[in-house]
Amino acid sequence: MKILFFSTYFYPYISGITTSPYSLLSHLAKKNNVSVLTFPHLSHLSNSEQINGIQVIRMPYFFRLSKGFISPQSLFFFLRHVRRSDLVILNIPNFEGLFLAFISFLFRKKIYSLFNCKVFLGQGIMSSIINYGLNLSIYIQLLLSEKILTYTKDYVTNISMPNIFLKKTHYVFPVISQLAIDINYQKKLKKIKGNAIWLGFIGRVAREKGIEYMINTVKLVQKTYPQLELIIAGPSGKQVIGEDGYYTYVLQALKKSKIPYRLLRKLTEKCLGAFYRSIDLLILPSINKTEAFSIVQVEAMLLGTPVVVTNLPGVRIPTQLTKMGKVVEPKNITQLANAIIYILQNKKLFTNKKLIENAASIFNIKRTLKAYQDIIEE
Repeated sequence: MKILFFSTYFYPYISGITTSPYSLLSHLAKKNNVSVLTFPHLSHLSNSEQINGIQVIRMPYFFRLSKGFISPQSLFFFLRHVRRSDLVILNIPNFEGLFLAFISFLFRKKIYSLFNCKVFLGQGIMSSIINYGLNLSIYIQLLLSEKILTYTKDYVTNISMPNIFLKKTHYVFPVISQLAIDINYQKKLKKIKGNAIWLGFIGRVAREKGIEYMINTVKLVQKTYPQLELIIAGPSGKQVIGEDGYYTYVLQALKKSKIPYRLLRKLTEKCLGAFYRSIDLLILPSINKTEAFSIVQVEAMLLGTPVVVTNLPGVRIPTQLTKMGKVVEPKNITQLANAIIYILQNKKLFTNKKLIENAASIFNIKRTLKAYQDIIEE
């Protein structure tokens, strides 16, 4: 089968909307002809290359608007590649895929959507206009799709998803594997850590992550655990499109708080595995429904690290299923602090061999890949 996949961003861009699709497409490419249409989020990226069996084509654009790309040129790429394809998969959220959806519909191609989340931008007139246009585009793409694949029923039933979409929606967890560990990097982190307690955060430094609430929480927890340190890992600043201002705000909040912290930036997969093994607890203080699952919490669980997450649709599901952490209300630093203290004081209740094996069973990668393959290839 010839599969055409569209995503505004794609590997090597790292985020929740790229990591699982990359693993899925790498698997599908073993038996199918898989092409990806995307945009170059970095200027040095080549126009076309083969990555792990996937043909990646990066389309030119005139300029960026917020986190999107204004690219009339993409219409020519859409027309050329749709004609050659049996199946078109839209990686949502995006705005640009609307035109691909229309073209695919006119050519009577099968259209599936991989629905990661809706987008909830910040306040302001311009943000509201962009948000409205983006979500309208998303709804039209979903309307034109034969099938919608998403991670949890909990998420879609809590974002006012129309029944016409729910009837064609299939629920499959993201593709998540247990990460290998860079032993040398783990030893380095252990030496740096010493006798400290590390609270970890991993992810893009972006507004929806609620990092400022985690910073304020650490000050509360330090009354019980003065040896506490905050370890922030992941892309930040110019590595995260449209979030430069928020990164500056986070740095200012860290300096103002005077709490001990370390910034590890972007990590390789093996170094990320070492990070999970080195921290005592993973904190995910997300504040809105742009966050719909949070793959990193499962990665941490598979390596034995408990988590605290916020009570957001989809995000709360892994913790509720595995019992390897606690769920707290968004922006509630008192609840977050109490949850952190409770887990640190009762760690064996939240991480042990039985719980880790259960998490590995729930998020079994072979079963997940087979579920996707059965839906896509039927």
